[in-house]
Amino acid sequence: MLHSLTNNQYANVSNGNFSCCSQKSYVQDQICFPFNIIPVTNSFFQELYVAGINPTKLFSTGTIFVSSAPVSRIITLNFYIGGSASTLVNSVQITPGTTLSFTQSGFDTIELAVSACHTNTPNITGNVCMTVRYPVN
Repeated sequence: MLHSLTNNQYANVSNGNFSCCSQKSYVQDQICFPFNIIPVTNSFFQELYVAGINPTKLFSTGTIFVSSAPVSRIITLNFYIGGSASTLVNSVQITPGTTLSFTQSGFDTIELAVSACHTNTPNITGNVCMTVRYPVN
């Protein structure tokens, strides 16, 4: 099978053969887990994922579903490099009852940021499923 590349180059990728470039091996991990966070009235942050590898080589696709949260809470999914106290790479708001899909690279921490609210019920619940890829050294 031939796939068109830039500058009228073609790569033969049938049976894993690459004629344009070197083939790289990647580790591919799938992580799925539920979360159940007991909210407080103040704003707070909850780390959902921390990678133990070089973040510049990490690629991930996934979904996060927030099934319930107290009314009027703003929930934001943050991607950081260098931990949650360091550099923000990307930030996306999530509406309870919806699923957010993402593709992100160059991060090592995923965190939920939850705004302050006068009520603590219900718990913030949902699940995360993501496929993390990184090259084999």
